[in-house]
Formats: sequence, C-alpha cells, structure tokens
Amino acid sequence: MPDTLGEIERRQPIDRETRVRFVAAHILPHEPGLRAWLARLGVRPSERDDVVQEVYCRILRLDALDHIADARAYLYRSARNVVLEQMRRNRVVSIATMQNLDELGVADDGPDPEAATSARAELTRALQLIRGLPERCRQVFELRRIHGLSQMETARALHVSENIVEKETARGLSLILKRMSETKGGHVADR
Repeated sequence: MPDTLGEIERRQPIDRETRVRFVAAHILPHEPGLRAWLARLGVRPSERDDVVQEVYCRILRLDALDHIADARAYLYRSARNVVLEQMRRNRVVSIATMQNLDELGVADDGPDPEAATSARAELTRALQLIRGLPERCRQVFELRRIHGLSQMETARALHVSENIVEKETARGLSLILKRMSETKGGHVADR
C-alpha cells in the first residue's frame, strides 16, 4: 500500500482499486478524529454516519486524486461541505450545530490528545536514556543528534578526533537501543 500521496498512481481516470487503496491508506485513519469533530459540532450520531458515508462516496467517485495535497484536510473540508449542504436542505437544524457553525471552518490540525501524550512520553523517555549515557558519549550524542552539529564541528567543540565522535555516536545509539529493548512497561528495567 502506498505511503504518500505522490506514490498513488495518477492515471486519467484512475481505477476503483486505486481509489479504494487511497481511502484505506489516507482517509480511514482520520475517521475517528472526524467523528469526534462532528460530535463537537453537535451533529447527531445518526447524522454523523450519514456525513462520513457521503464523504467516502464522494472520494470514491473522484476521477483523479492528484489535486489532494493533504488527505486529512480534504476529508475535513469535504465533511464540512456535506454538513453545510444538509443544513441548507433541512428545515430543522440542531441548535447545538448552529451554535458551533463557526467551528465548521476550522478543522483541528493538531494531533489528538492521546497522540500528543504518547509523543511527550516517548520524548521524555528518550531524553532520560540520553542522560543515562556515559559523559563523553552523552556530550557527543547531544551535539550530533540534538543540536545537529556535524562530525567535524562536534570534534572541534569537544577537542577530540572525528574518529572518536563517530565511535561515540555509534556507541550512544547502540546503548540507547539496548536499553530500549530492555524496557518493561515504559521504564528501563533495573539491573
């Protein structure tokens, strides 16, 4: 399955299988976030299902995919359009939906709270592992991998040879990977 939009075949017209692969790879992963966004707007659960279904149908009917630069943004924009169309057709509109109408123009592009929390935990863990490296190894690793210095710049800053920088960088990475493999329940196992 392709990982990027650029890897999707862009034939005129594209075949059904390509559209289905595109939806599976680039649209389906965002459905839970879209449903949560629709719920925050006050769209009733039965209407949410209709909106999501209509968006899928519209995407699967497309002749081309090359105009979609950001699948997530396209999904939210399509859902917004479907909700607005439904509101125009319906004589009765949920008060909650009307109150949240301003939000229809803004889809939250940030990560969901769980993903953000998980990323912060991973970063904290990685920084702890780096702090646990032997002193010179830690200094080299931080300058190379955190501050982005070249091998030569790191060697000059620490007054060591480039060979030492290369070896200490590899050693640091090796130790971090080893400690990560020893991890149990998110914490480094005691020795």
